[in-house]
Amino acid sequence: MNHIEAFRHYLEIEERRTPQTVRAYLADVRQLRAYLDAEHQSQRGRDWEQLTAADLRGFLASARPKPHRVHRLIASWVKFWTFLRDVQHVPGIGNPPGELKRPKLPGRLPKYLETQDIAKLLNAAHQDKDPGRAARNWAVLAFLYGTGARISEVIGLTFDRIQYVDGLPTSVRVIGKGDKERVVPLSGTAQRALVQWLKIRRTEGHPTSPHVWSYLSGKQRGQPFSIRTIQAMTTATAKRAGLDPAKVSPHKMRHSYATALVEQGRSLHEIGTILGHENPATTAIYGRVKARQLEQAAASLPDVL
Repeated sequence: MNHIEAFRHYLEIEERRTPQTVRAYLADVRQLRAYLDAEHQSQRGRDWEQLTAADLRGFLASARPKPHRVHRLIASWVKFWTFLRDVQHVPGIGNPPGELKRPKLPGRLPKYLETQDIAKLLNAAHQDKDPGRAARNWAVLAFLYGTGARISEVIGLTFDRIQYVDGLPTSVRVIGKGDKERVVPLSGTAQRALVQWLKIRRTEGHPTSPHVWSYLSGKQRGQPFSIRTIQAMTTATAKRAGLDPAKVSPHKMRHSYATALVEQGRSLHEIGTILGHENPATTAIYGRVKARQLEQAAASLPDVL
C-alpha cells in the first residue's frame, strides 16, 4: 500500500473524517504528486522525504491558486507530512509545508440570508405541491436554520442523540469536525421542525433505521439523506421563493443563524460554542457584522447641525 492510500485509510478509520474531508485531503496531495511526476520526468517517483519546500513553491507558482486555496493546500500537505512522520515513521522526513508562508486573506463578511428571506424560503418549501415533499423540505430547512448545524451534522443525527425534557426535544448531540461531539440546544424554530418531522418519520420511515433525517421510501429507505439531495432541494426551493439560488445553500443557513444571534445581542463566545468553533477567530467574522450594525446605528443619529 502506498503512502497516499495509507493516508486515506488513516483518515477514514482512525480519524473518522467525513467522506468530503477525506476527498479534499487526498485531492490536494494527489495534485501535488501529479505535478511533481510530470515536472521531473528524470526523477519521476521521488520519495516524499526527498521533496523540499522549493518543490512545493514550484507547484504553487505553476498552479497560481487563489489565497484561500493556498491555505487549503498547505493545510492538506501539513496533515500529510505529519502522517508520514508520526504514523508511517518515514525516516528522514522533514516538514516542507511548514516552511511555506501563508498569504494574508482578505477580510470578508459571511454571506447570509436576511430574516425575511429565510421566511420566504421556508414558505416556498411549505407550499410545494407534493405534501410529503413539502413537509420534508420545510422541516430540513427550518432545522438547518434553527440549529446553525453543519449539513453533515444534521444528516448524521441519530435518534439516540436527541435529548428530551417533558416529552419535547430540547437539544441534540452532533458529531462535528474532528469527530468531536457537542450539544446543540434547539431554538423554537428547530424544535418545531424536529417535532413535525418525527411525527412523519416514525410513522412512514424505516422502523429499524437509527437515522432521523432519512429517506421514507424507495431503495434508499432508511438511509440518511445525501448532502447532494439537500443541496438540490435548497436550490429548487430558493428558485420558487424568488431568491437567487447562488446565494442560498445549507451552509449559508448556518451563517444566517449566527448572524441572527449577533443581531439579538448574543456574545461571540456563546455563538462559537453552539457552532462548534475551536478557533475564536472563526467566530470573529460575525463580530464585523455587528460592527457594521453599530456604524449604521451611529449614522442614524438626528442631524442637529
